[in-house]
Amino acid sequence: MKLSQHHIGRRDFLALTSKAVGGAAVLGVAGGCGQANSGSNGQYQGEVAVAHLDAIVAAAPFHIAAAFGYYQEAGLELSPVSFPGGTETIRGMATGMDFGMPATLPGLVAIQKGQKDLRLVAGAFNKPAVVFLVPANSDIQSIEDMANKKVAISQPGSITTYFANRIAREQGLTPGKDIQLLNVGGPPDAWTAAKQGVADVAWSNPPLSDKLIKSGEARLVFKTSDYVSSWADTSYWTTQPFIDDSPDVIKNWLKAHKRAMDLIKNDVDKAAEAYAKRVDLQPEVARQSLRDAADALNLTIDMAAIKENVKAGEEMDQLDPDSLDLDSVVAKDFAPIKEA
Repeated sequence: MKLSQHHIGRRDFLALTSKAVGGAAVLGVAGGCGQANSGSNGQYQGEVAVAHLDAIVAAAPFHIAAAFGYYQEAGLELSPVSFPGGTETIRGMATGMDFGMPATLPGLVAIQKGQKDLRLVAGAFNKPAVVFLVPANSDIQSIEDMANKKVAISQPGSITTYFANRIAREQGLTPGKDIQLLNVGGPPDAWTAAKQGVADVAWSNPPLSDKLIKSGEARLVFKTSDYVSSWADTSYWTTQPFIDDSPDVIKNWLKAHKRAMDLIKNDVDKAAEAYAKRVDLQPEVARQSLRDAADALNLTIDMAAIKENVKAGEEMDQLDPDSLDLDSVVAKDFAPIKEA
């Protein structure tokens, strides 16, 4: 089954959501135009919101589930819409998409800002995935060399903002004084900024980072996973009304993704061949990215890792932990839960 894909940039996203009527945006793309419906043979048809669909390895199960017919066998016809960040992904869900995969932190922030119906239903990628790169000819070899340099990150309040600030401080640098953070967008945007000299260092994520390093264009400065041990990077979300109306759709969606995750773990060559074709990678790059990601691709809801996101939100003045009830945020009927 072919999985339709749509990509929305920030400008397009703002234009589209500004047309929202009664809470639903008129997206003007295939797959129900932001609305779900029953297709042939009782299948669920609808759009699903995904952060950086082609650019981050956490989204690989979407591609693999489609390539091997797992959605079709689960009675699903999905059209994923790629958004340029976790906050935009949550907004996409708020304007008509029933479920999706944002970064975990923006989901928690959205709940505290008033989107009380949002529910976290499963883990997606349970470790830090962000890395920081430089052009191959850069003189930057370590975090210490980033003093007085510009770092391209995603958007204000993003996890890239948090990691860049946290790790710089831990290494003795003061953001805003010793290093400057530039909000430029997703991994491709950040790399373009570094190549053009607008920034000295760029945030990235496999598989793009693996591709750039293998080609000789880039060098790795550091991985956030070397400094942050517990983290729920991305997760799967829906709303309480959709859980009430269509719990089986969520169960079938997660079942399809569990099959994709299992294939990555048990037959990475087969998974990588399909993934490489869908996101235009060399098979060996896809294989490396999936192999490195295998353990983190997990539906388990790791409460300790979720709470690390809450701490990050508090540090960035985005969350008040005392007023965030995680017990009501986490839906407990869809995935295993690892208590903190």
